[in-house]
Order: sequence, then C-alpha cells, then structure tokens
Amino acid sequence: MDFVERPEDLPRSFREAMQALTVRMRRSDPQGLITFEALDLHRLLATPEWRREARAFVEDWIGSLLAHDAERQSDLVHTLGVYLDQGGDYDATAAALHIPRSTLRYRLRRIRELSGHDLGRTDTRLNLHVAVRAAVVAETAVLPASE
Repeated sequence: MDFVERPEDLPRSFREAMQALTVRMRRSDPQGLITFEALDLHRLLATPEWRREARAFVEDWIGSLLAHDAERQSDLVHTLGVYLDQGGDYDATAAALHIPRSTLRYRLRRIRELSGHDLGRTDTRLNLHVAVRAAVVAETAVLPASE
C-alpha cells in the first residue's frame, strides 16, 4: 500500500482510492478491504490510455447484454460475471446469486442468444470475463465507479 508523501500526490491517491472502493462495491462480495494495488486487471484498465480501448472491447463483447439489461432492467451481465467468477460451476453460481439452477440455465441461454458467444470456448470465456471486469472500470471512469 502506497502512502501519500507529497501534497501534489493527493489527487491521484484520491482517484485510486475511489476506484478501489467502487470496484469493491460492485463485486459479488462487496465486504472487506481492498487497495488500488490489489485491483489487478482493473488497475490496468483504469489508466487513461486504456479506457477508450476498454470501452470498445466491452461494447464488442457484451454490448448487447448491457443494452438488454438497461432496457429490461435485467441482470444478465452480473449473472455472467458471477458464472465466470465461479469457474462455470452451475451449483456455485446459483448459490452465489441465490437463484435456482433452472433460472441460471435460462439466464445463460439468454446470454448465449443475445451475445452470440459460445460459453464453452475457453478463449471466449476469457474475453467475456475481461469485458465484464472492464465494464466496471469503464463505469468507474464515468462515475467516480465480480470477482
């Protein structure tokens, strides 16, 4: 954990603290402490140089899901994030979301239909996982912002 040693570093430190807090609050388990250094991928994607590219990547991979969630007030992106965080384990995902497996199966089918992506492919799951995480960062950049 870095400490602010000079007054001119306060704005950067405050931004980093707000990003860490927002990312933590948006995770499936918002409890506990987190530092900017512990943000891992979020830290990289939060840099100004990466923001524009991250937003384009998010749009390419999960834009249709984000639009559907906004229009229908659904939670498909969150469901996808938890599913990927749980390594594709249906039981663990359903438990984490507090929904029956049948509801999870329905949501994952809708995710496949709307996104056009095959969740069985490793490279697709990786890109979707990065897109879900990057969506949090992109939102962070606009506001002050699953495992």
